[in-house]
Amino acid sequence: MSLVTKCPSCYTSFIISPEQLEAYEGQVRCGQCQHVFVAADYLSEHSTGEDFLNTKKVGIKPTKPFALLVYGLLITLAIVQTLYFLRGNIAKQWPAFKPVLSQTCHYLGCTLPLPKQAELIAIDDTELVKDEAHEGIVKFNCLIINNAPFAQSFPSIELTLTDKEDKPLIRRKIMPKEYLMGKDKSKDEGLAGNDEIHISLNLKTADLPVSGFRAFLVY
Repeated sequence: MSLVTKCPSCYTSFIISPEQLEAYEGQVRCGQCQHVFVAADYLSEHSTGEDFLNTKKVGIKPTKPFALLVYGLLITLAIVQTLYFLRGNIAKQWPAFKPVLSQTCHYLGCTLPLPKQAELIAIDDTELVKDEAHEGIVKFNCLIINNAPFAQSFPSIELTLTDKEDKPLIRRKIMPKEYLMGKDKSKDEGLAGNDEIHISLNLKTADLPVSGFRAFLVY
């Protein structure tokens, strides 16, 4: 007599060994329809008659819980990596998730990056004023405007001081930590949506004949 199990999904019969019944808690995968079931629940005995000859002798496959666990871990890892690299965009598109993402980043030792859409941020009201009280000092003033409806990272200011012929004399990249010094704005929180900030900086020019400037915002 031989042990036979029948797939409850497609009703295909398979010869199965006692070893297969003991492995993987008796779970097997049908080679015909890929359905997973417990072989012991569908056992029957077959003699060597015509029904036995029609019984498939191959196709029964024990399931592999370890392999399934590995696949599950890989899928979970892929989801976590996606959330990590897109966390800034997720916080921008769905602000309700921002507190959760911020707290998660706190535990993981990462930061939640703010958007940097240069086309939605502008510089206006720029001027260069000579400081009459201090020799060799000029004051640069400007307004940084965030036209986005969401908070954005503070940009850097690319400032070039020029002479009368518009030839560069001094080039400087002014970082947010420099122009935010002394202000009640937090670099980490960024410039709020539809908000603006006035910048005023004292710059040393020594004896250079500064008469003009060019200013751009960059990320």
